[in-house]
Amino acid sequence: MRVQALQVVMKTNDITKAETQDLVIDTQNEKPKHRIQLSKVGVKNLKTFVVTDRSGIRHHIVPKVEFTIDLPAELKGVHMSRLVESMTEEISNQFRVHPSIEELQIKILEGLAQKHPFSRGEIKFEFEFGYTTRTPASNKRTWEVCDVAAITRKENEKPYIHEIEIEVIGNTVCPHCMANNDGLTHIQRAIGKLCVVGETAAIPKYGSMIDVIEKSFSSKTYSLLKLEDEMLVTKQMHENPLLVEDVCRNILQFAKEAFSDRDLEMFAEARSLESIHKHDVIAQGRIVTNGD
Repeated sequence: MRVQALQVVMKTNDITKAETQDLVIDTQNEKPKHRIQLSKVGVKNLKTFVVTDRSGIRHHIVPKVEFTIDLPAELKGVHMSRLVESMTEEISNQFRVHPSIEELQIKILEGLAQKHPFSRGEIKFEFEFGYTTRTPASNKRTWEVCDVAAITRKENEKPYIHEIEIEVIGNTVCPHCMANNDGLTHIQRAIGKLCVVGETAAIPKYGSMIDVIEKSFSSKTYSLLKLEDEMLVTKQMHENPLLVEDVCRNILQFAKEAFSDRDLEMFAEARSLESIHKHDVIAQGRIVTNGD
């Protein structure tokens, strides 16, 4: 019996790779019931681990990934494992420190192009980004965290296009109430967003985008504040009262000044978490720089 079992195992191991492939039925390559082209098909809410070292600063990032390609009308489905495989091979099998999220995403899309045909591919990372600052009076070092969404798109023979959105928390003081209430007014936490869209060489560093947003508020916010810091921040806020519209325009103007030498389309949003209302208020705008 043991000899027979061994013979069965040996015979099974003799199956060639070609014979194994013959056993696989690729239903994805069949014709669909409804021949309709799909713009995005892929995976969502996949998590991975990435290490970047940009300008000498190392970051350990755990992004939530959305990875999609288009699907022609004549194909039933996408080989989903190839999307994940192309990302895993770049991140895990060749584990190394990457120069930037944008360049890593390009490598992943290039790897996918060798495994799966597509006319338009897109990969999106959403993650928390840590950076350091110092308190304004006590000069203590403190860690801050903001939200980042990084998208890289490839369409046919066109250049890679990146879309980077950064969201930072600050605060505002209402100038309208202050002007009509003997200097008394309401203050609130605010959220500023800056999104830049452009080719690889035009994308700014995350830190410079954070700087643009933070200086657009009535004042910055900090995870750590000693009493002398609280007093200074409160004074700065009341000396710089801003409407949510002011914050949005500040973001766009400061971004224009900081990145005027780049070809970028930029979007801004300011949202005030109103302290005297049960609703929020928002302002949005757009600006374009052409490198002149």
